[in-house]
Amino acid sequence: MPEYDLVCVGGGLGGLAAAAVAASSGLRVLVIEASQYLGGGGAYSGGLLWAPGAPDDDPPDSVDAADAYLRYAQGERNSDDNLRRKILTSAQEALGFYRSLGIDFEVVPGNPDVYYPDAPGSMPSGRMLECAIEGTRLRRLRSHLSPSPHYRTGLRHRELFDSTRTPQQIEALFAERQRDDFLTMGTGLAAAFVRAALVQQDVDWVLGHRVQRLIERSGRVSGVRAVDPGGHESEFFARRGVLLATGGYGWADFAADLEGLPDFVEAGPPSIRGDHLGLAEAAGAAVVRGGGPQFSMGAHLQSKDVHSGTGAHLYSQLFDVMGLPHTMVVNRAGHRFGDESYYVGINSALLRWDPACRRWENFPCYLLFDEQFRKNYRLGTLPAGAAYPDTIARADTLEALAATVGIDADALAQTVSDFNANADLGIDPVYDRGSKAFVRRRYGDARHQPNPNLGAVAEPPFYALPLRLLGIGVCTFGLQTDADARVLRRDGTPIPGLFATGNAVATTEFRGYVTGYANTRNIAMAYRAGCAVSADS
Repeated sequence: MPEYDLVCVGGGLGGLAAAAVAASSGLRVLVIEASQYLGGGGAYSGGLLWAPGAPDDDPPDSVDAADAYLRYAQGERNSDDNLRRKILTSAQEALGFYRSLGIDFEVVPGNPDVYYPDAPGSMPSGRMLECAIEGTRLRRLRSHLSPSPHYRTGLRHRELFDSTRTPQQIEALFAERQRDDFLTMGTGLAAAFVRAALVQQDVDWVLGHRVQRLIERSGRVSGVRAVDPGGHESEFFARRGVLLATGGYGWADFAADLEGLPDFVEAGPPSIRGDHLGLAEAAGAAVVRGGGPQFSMGAHLQSKDVHSGTGAHLYSQLFDVMGLPHTMVVNRAGHRFGDESYYVGINSALLRWDPACRRWENFPCYLLFDEQFRKNYRLGTLPAGAAYPDTIARADTLEALAATVGIDADALAQTVSDFNANADLGIDPVYDRGSKAFVRRRYGDARHQPNPNLGAVAEPPFYALPLRLLGIGVCTFGLQTDADARVLRRDGTPIPGLFATGNAVATTEFRGYVTGYANTRNIAMAYRAGCAVSADS
């Protein structure tokens, strides 16, 4: 029977990163993945990392400053401050180690700290990182890398949002890069770790095997039992430990109940089903509450939109669309209820419950937009100027559109009138849409002035799309670990031989959201797990 030093359950960023660390110490490592692709939820993401202390930061950055920023971002919430500082310190060490393996982390220039540029510890630039890599460097593993259904690969963030390029130039550059198989966004980040672990370190890997249970010997986790799509079972033994890097539980049947949301579908890969919860609980692990729930909004736009290799419906993330001109989001009463360009902010409004009416105050909700938007902007998988499918309601008047989707027509007409008058002036006196520098740069249209995030919804026909609440991989509940990623029991003691990283672990150290932090936390904890396994004699 196969025997390894470390078995990593999950072929995403965490499993690959830990494998690279352990293999660099001469250990024999296996990465076992439930799906047919490598990359996990990280490959589906925008591929950003948020980390302190880039080598050429000016002014200089520090763990103290980054910690102060995260404390501000989470607000008055209890958290494990000691663990957070250890993760930030580990992130600095981990990035240096991964760079030594040839992973090139590039700073996204001119990118102030997301959402809170004036907060204590914030930096004007330097903390946001990304990876780009040629697909040919993966060799035979290229065909096993998960494609991202949410982000087009080819352009770096700094190129994608370069206002000096025309849309035609950007499209031409996309075409050139895609011909060259130049990988960016989450695909590029995942590819960099696939290369570091499986190509350079020659780590063993198995796809299409779902782990069903952990094997324990003499009170220590020492392997896994997995089943392939044909139902054949295999056992893989681990002398030093097993790492759970399975992601969250977005595709589990119980996800909406655990998250406490009126609606929930997962934007990430269908393999993210909460396997870690059952596996670890059977070994005595504690399941605890972290930050959350974290979600965005989106929709299933076309019948052909499915996750690669499956028939599962793909729900397009639309948080970037919601910040573009000529759009707004309204509830069934016809009212806006938040800054559409800042999905972290609008989420709290979606959780409001009306006790008198015994219903969710702002759900269901609808993305409303006009013909100007359709002609000029991409809508998920639908390119600019595309003919829309019947799933998107259309009408020549706002009154007719409201009747079609069930929105209060009089209130909607007033909402649109007020919005348009202010949008023409480039202001949103109600919710301050377009007031954040990051939002203007990342989710707006720099060509549209005076505000890149505001444009009147005025040109018929008008469109309305029912929105779903999309999980982004970061779930509320998860396992509890120490600073070395050892999974803890309910009494706080570590389970020998069991480690976990990424979204399988509850975010007890940071109960908030900062773009890129989840990816950084994942590879930092994976680094600590790999070091701990390597040091275990």
